[in-house]
Amino acid sequence: MTENSFWTCPPQAQVRGSGQYTVTLVLPPFPADAAAFPPNDPEAAREFAASFGTVDTVLEYGGERNISDGFALTTRDDLEWIQVGVWGNVIGIADPALADEGNSWPVLEQVGNLAKRFPGAKIVGAATVDCGEVHEEAAWVVPGCEPVHSEGWPDGDGLPPWTLEGDPEAVLEACGVTARMARDADVAYDPEDPAATYWGGLGELVLGARHPWRRPRLRTSAFRVRHTHAATDLMEEVWIPG
Repeated sequence: MTENSFWTCPPQAQVRGSGQYTVTLVLPPFPADAAAFPPNDPEAAREFAASFGTVDTVLEYGGERNISDGFALTTRDDLEWIQVGVWGNVIGIADPALADEGNSWPVLEQVGNLAKRFPGAKIVGAATVDCGEVHEEAAWVVPGCEPVHSEGWPDGDGLPPWTLEGDPEAVLEACGVTARMARDADVAYDPEDPAATYWGGLGELVLGARHPWRRPRLRTSAFRVRHTHAATDLMEEVWIPG
């Protein structure tokens, strides 16, 4: 273990691959319009970061940045940075510890934890990691519906079968997402072939007007964190070449 962290590799260790990894909560009420988001609340963002299940300790505040800036993953040090925004009744976090290769299901775990903390919230988590093949995981919690979890690799020889639990069509209907809307967004759900669906895009439709991640000028708070031991172990497995 390196000083003040659970890493077993040096700070300059190279990261492989790329990805996207977010969890978004919308607390009731759920407005249907796409009104402007209120400004980010840095103090509330820090509190949420410190309480998130992958985070052991918040080490440093890196100021505010546009949500579209993200963090380039080049070395191990880059994996310690997360983005958090609290915009009124919408909360979003981008954390590379949510990425997985099908072994741990961190998105499902964190969405489930948040559902217990925020009963009645609409929660959508999505993560992809591309290290030659793309692994995708998504989890949705929508009031009145059975939770949905989808996870796997594209179809191919030697790859595990796709995992799908819950009823995506029931969630989409409850959120007012029509089949035409899904087709127009090129994320239509095919129950016969769930591996062919872009689950992250479908989750954006579930969030509807309160989806923050395509609002490039929306501001977030950046934090360098020490992730938990389990989250650090998973990141080394996923992001650091063996």
